[in-house]
Amino acid sequence: MAASRWLLLTLLLLSFTFSRAAVTNVTIDDTDLSYFTWTEDPSTGVSPTLPWAAASVASPCSYCSAQPQGNDGGVNIHNQTWHDGTDGSAGSLTFHGSAVYIFGIDLTNPANISFTLDKTAAGFHYYAGNERFIYNSLFFSVQNLDPNSNHTVGWSLHSTPTNGTVALFDYAILTTDASSTSASPSASQTNSPSSSNSKSKSKTGPIVGGVVGGLAAITLIVLALFFLRRRGQKPRDTTPTDVHPFVSDRAEATPPISVSADAVTSPMSEKMLDVSWNNPTLLPTQPTTATSPSVTSAPSELPSSAPPPSTAPLTAADNMSASGSSPSTRETRAPTTTTDSSARTQALEARLAQLEARMGDYLPPAYGDEEEGGRRD
Repeated sequence: MAASRWLLLTLLLLSFTFSRAAVTNVTIDDTDLSYFTWTEDPSTGVSPTLPWAAASVASPCSYCSAQPQGNDGGVNIHNQTWHDGTDGSAGSLTFHGSAVYIFGIDLTNPANISFTLDKTAAGFHYYAGNERFIYNSLFFSVQNLDPNSNHTVGWSLHSTPTNGTVALFDYAILTTDASSTSASPSASQTNSPSSSNSKSKSKTGPIVGGVVGGLAAITLIVLALFFLRRRGQKPRDTTPTDVHPFVSDRAEATPPISVSADAVTSPMSEKMLDVSWNNPTLLPTQPTTATSPSVTSAPSELPSSAPPPSTAPLTAADNMSASGSSPSTRETRAPTTTTDSSARTQALEARLAQLEARMGDYLPPAYGDEEEGGRRD
């Protein structure tokens, strides 16, 4: 869900950028009367003898003081045409777009040019240098206009204290939506010399660079937000889980068994294995004379299917063997200590051996005639 939101936001930003980038620069020559008008200044009330002279390299103005075409054939003049004005001359440019740039030819001791934008004062242009001619000079510019409205830039020429009266207008560049251009550029634009093309490219380059830079910035912002979001998420717990073995409660409840073995002096000597159970009353009355170091062990787990101990009755030979020796030297049935026997089996066998040893200290009761004779006496 989050990924789809980011994708939608990116597409919206890109579509907005492309919609903003769907503008173009249109070069308007001074001879295109669908944009330009060349008149006298109505504010002065004095009409110039020749308001504007539409000159060109092919048809130069013979009475004009300024001859910008020079000896190189006017290769630096856009479309090799220009308008020559004098004191009292006026003009205007009407267009539909978001920006406008008006270019002309500066010369020594020119007139002072005042500009208006939509009938509001917008500045002036005056060249104070010493160069004979400066081509592609920017006279006026304005940006950030409403692209959906028509705009009019007006100008008028005024003499200066140094008797400067001449101004030379060459062309204009409009920034507008390609689909909203009210009139097509003149045919002279397609055949413009390389100098004018380079000028147009110089204006188009920053716009293209701005569009590409904007796309790159948006991409970087989206990537940065994506990585920050991923970094802010809680990482998964990758710590391995410790596995503890299961220990039965029954094994913990079983008490340890203390086992001591008599030292063995020879292969034929008798050995004694004393097993002490938890009940002190079952311990033998006589202590063991010789013992070995004690080894204590606790069973880790009770058997579930251990065979039951033998419950066969004691024989007479067993009683005689038990009565003829002391508990400490008496041979008992020691529990099996092999590795396959369980701890509980050992405990039961040890307890049975203790009981057999204690039973050997007592004579069996009389039976039959002896019992009856005793009663008679």
